[in-house]
Amino acid sequence: MLGDVLASGTLEIRTPRGRSQVITRSGSPRYSVTLKRPGMSIALMLYPSYYLPKYYVDGSLEIEGGDLRGLLTILMSGLGDNRHLSIVEAARQRSQSLFDVLGRVGEIGRSRRDVQFHYDLSNDFFSGFLDSNMQYSCAYFDPWDTGLEAAQLRKMAHIAAKIDLKAGSRVLDIGCGWGGLAAFLARHHGVSVTGVTLSERQAAYARERWSRHAVEFRLEDYRQHDGRYDRIVSIGMLEHVGRDRYDEYFRRIGELLKDDGLALVHTIGRRGPPMHINPWIRRHIFPGSYLPSLSQLAAAIERQGLWLLDCENLRLHYARTLEHWWRRIEARRSEIIATFGAPFYRAWEFYLTASELGFVYQGLTVYQLLVARSPTAAPITRDFMWRAEAELNRRIGSESTRAT
Repeated sequence: MLGDVLASGTLEIRTPRGRSQVITRSGSPRYSVTLKRPGMSIALMLYPSYYLPKYYVDGSLEIEGGDLRGLLTILMSGLGDNRHLSIVEAARQRSQSLFDVLGRVGEIGRSRRDVQFHYDLSNDFFSGFLDSNMQYSCAYFDPWDTGLEAAQLRKMAHIAAKIDLKAGSRVLDIGCGWGGLAAFLARHHGVSVTGVTLSERQAAYARERWSRHAVEFRLEDYRQHDGRYDRIVSIGMLEHVGRDRYDEYFRRIGELLKDDGLALVHTIGRRGPPMHINPWIRRHIFPGSYLPSLSQLAAAIERQGLWLLDCENLRLHYARTLEHWWRRIEARRSEIIATFGAPFYRAWEFYLTASELGFVYQGLTVYQLLVARSPTAAPITRDFMWRAEAELNRRIGSESTRAT
């Protein structure tokens, strides 16, 4: 099985009984993986996408001759877009939607619990690896060697330019996180922003930090929110909606938008046909999450009678963002282990590293969709974006220059 997957390097597998097997594609890099308990080989063969991270996190799988990044690189680069599915994984792909229905994934109560499972972990933990504006989504590296702090400012400017903001506009931020984007829009464009989130700690943080701006933050599900807005932004939230709720999501956006309003939806997605995400990450990091294909999003937008005015693929920008996050966590290794334990640290090592390599090798990407009720809601040519972004970046230049 590994012989079909391994694209380069040499991999030695050692069992608890002292046996070993070597698979070679090239002389280097060379890694040795030790399995400490009986039965692990069978579990890894049947369901590798779940049991590889499980065993790495609990310490029963050890890597010698390198690190997790190197091992995942030689495995994931050979897997490509996850076409090599085991029997168990193929069955999971077919049955996951039924399990989601039975588990009430995407319903308001379940959504609140799933969001709080991850985002209410610890504001101090997140502030230890995010930028100063607490942006927990794909940065925009322009130029490519931009540091994380400046790249997240560039991302917010990129979004602001696309929605053609006017002073005095009312803006809704669905899934507002820690409020950094809402405050950025209010500060630089003279708009009022309402942010909604299901995370109690995010809401508390946002209210305390950004209270001096024209922003309001509510602990509320977007489906229960009332109002009509000139602009809507939804950054990194669609991943939590669930694959069977895209119609509901875009319908609600249409209801919340004014007739001449614009909505910017920024989401992780995937190239190619629909497929469920890594089962270990879905269970232990982001419960209930799903990464859509563009075909799923476009179809849902069409069914709700909305216009897709613009679509941008940010491609490898998220891979670089994840690498920055991981390096910051890695620098705090001792502190994190002392606070949360070694398994927690290894879990985040796997999540961030595997996610980064997923963008490099396995067709993950980020889509930014500009959606409206009317085809004339945005200027008729795309030049307005570039002009607005250039002007905004000039205005925040001193802020970006100070960023590292």
